[in-house]
Amino acid sequence: MEILNVLKKFNGRRLENFPEIHHSNLFKRIRENFHLELFLKGNNMLFSPFYTLLRGEMFSELESFLAQSEEFLDSLKDFIVNSLFVYSAIIEENANYLSNEQDIIIGRLMYRAHSKFEVKFYSHYQEELQNAYNDKIYLGRIFIDLKKFEKDYLGLNEYFQSILEQNSKIQERALHKLRYYEEYKKPYLNEINYLAREVHAEAIERIKLIPKNDLKNTPTITLVESIDHLLHIQNLMVELKDFTLEFENKLRLGEETSFVKYLFKFSKDLINDIKYLSKLYYLISNKIAKYSVI
Repeated sequence: MEILNVLKKFNGRRLENFPEIHHSNLFKRIRENFHLELFLKGNNMLFSPFYTLLRGEMFSELESFLAQSEEFLDSLKDFIVNSLFVYSAIIEENANYLSNEQDIIIGRLMYRAHSKFEVKFYSHYQEELQNAYNDKIYLGRIFIDLKKFEKDYLGLNEYFQSILEQNSKIQERALHKLRYYEEYKKPYLNEINYLAREVHAEAIERIKLIPKNDLKNTPTITLVESIDHLLHIQNLMVELKDFTLEFENKLRLGEETSFVKYLFKFSKDLINDIKYLSKLYYLISNKIAKYSVI
């Protein structure tokens, strides 16, 4: 019930602390088809874009919250979609799962601390949502703070801390889920552990060297140096991603299906993070060049 108590603290009032963004048709469709998911009373409860409960059982406190919070929930969706646009490349990377009129996006809101949440995204086909809910496709995750839209260091700290956290979960789950754990431990799990820690340590040090905020007024020389740091981090990320995908393919051949789904989510997040670094690279490069084709 903790997540509902946190959301209730906003008293149903609309969030006003995020920028107004004019979106492309793809992002508009995502906003219109956004299905919110909350973990309540031990279950993931799914809501339609109009906050009708699609999965789970209604209870009085939830019904009261929904009745009083439509404006807040509308603004919450805008906050999340705008965060996707500014601080991630999840939509760009997964556009093929979201472009069809029948494609919907599910945002699973997971409480972390204070007003901070992790949002995990899934895609599904509208007609199959009810009958085949477990067939949803994982797209990625972002981190939001409902008290503050703007992120220090372009939000990179959160992504690289997440890599460390996910690595710990993978190591633990491998121990319990892999049938032939010892066979995979030394050549794969140990290497992923080493690479994840290396990426995290190197990225955190490099992130400290880029502007904390306000890149609009950052000197050109600092922006040039920032690109070098981003490219260095990206190279390390690609190495980790490639090795993880190699391990994932090995597991599929070995039919280690109970564990491979966890590794798939990890590799998916790595791919999204690399795409986001590329997105930042092009945005900063265009600012440096003071040139636009449009």
